[in-house]
Amino acid sequence: MSFKILIVDIADPSLVKQLEAIGFSCEVNLKMTQQEFQEIGTPVVGLIIRSRFPIDAKTIDSHPELRFIVRLGAGVENIDVKYATSKDIEVISTPQGNAPAVGQFCLAMLLNRLRNVSESDRELRKGEWLREKNKGRELSSLTVGIIGFGNTGQAFYDILKHFKPEILVYDRYKTGFKQEFIQEVPLEELLERSDVVSIHVNYIEENHYFFNTQLFSKMKQSPILINTSRGAVLNTRDLLDALDRGLISHACLDVLEFENHRLTIPSLKDWSPILKALANHTQVTLTPHIAGQTFESEKRHAEIAVEKIRALWEQNKF
Repeated sequence: MSFKILIVDIADPSLVKQLEAIGFSCEVNLKMTQQEFQEIGTPVVGLIIRSRFPIDAKTIDSHPELRFIVRLGAGVENIDVKYATSKDIEVISTPQGNAPAVGQFCLAMLLNRLRNVSESDRELRKGEWLREKNKGRELSSLTVGIIGFGNTGQAFYDILKHFKPEILVYDRYKTGFKQEFIQEVPLEELLERSDVVSIHVNYIEENHYFFNTQLFSKMKQSPILINTSRGAVLNTRDLLDALDRGLISHACLDVLEFENHRLTIPSLKDWSPILKALANHTQVTLTPHIAGQTFESEKRHAEIAVEKIRALWEQNKF
């Protein structure tokens, strides 16, 4: 039997080399569509993907020989995990791969805001030299709340602790954290005390619009809000209202609820009124889902994927 793996998204070149060293044959096709995948006649035991197309039941059924699906990255919302599991197909993700990159990006966004870097740059280019206006704040004087203490939440903490702020942590699914310098608190207390709130929750159905008017109304310090998880965990309309009411001082968003399964947003001409309002808001900083995008994270994703696939190989899953 041929142990063929199809790679349909960008991956570090080392991925193919390492998989072939194990004994697999690899085909890379970065333009393949969902329909083309469903129609190819060549049997494949593995599919490696990021977000090129959804992996639904029909797609899974089109390849009965499939033994594993690897999602290079953290979220698996583009894969019908429940159905795949029912077909004895392993669904693998590599959330550890980009966690350091996301942690560093959160720090970058936060420091940029605390020290008015982007705002000062825009003003100076207009001839405005506003030193007093742009006096900033130091992290050590703040209370930072981290919601979700998985891979990226812990990565942010690992960097943040060296700046010695007060760090509050809430996670819906686990407790008993042993790291130093953190306080494990209920969500409501975190929202009431934090000067900065950073969101690190997975996107699952129960987390859709997890952040909404109800939670925004519990914020007492008008915090800076950072979201590098998934856009749909935050209700944008409610966020704009919270900004206008002063419940939040600034929103740093690397992800938007307007992203499709390819993690892209509509072209400018097709923007909704809410997206336009968000983009034009002076208290919002936007980036295009790049928190986890580094050359180093791409290599780590490949290494982690190989190790998890190797484990299946050693368990005689093929």
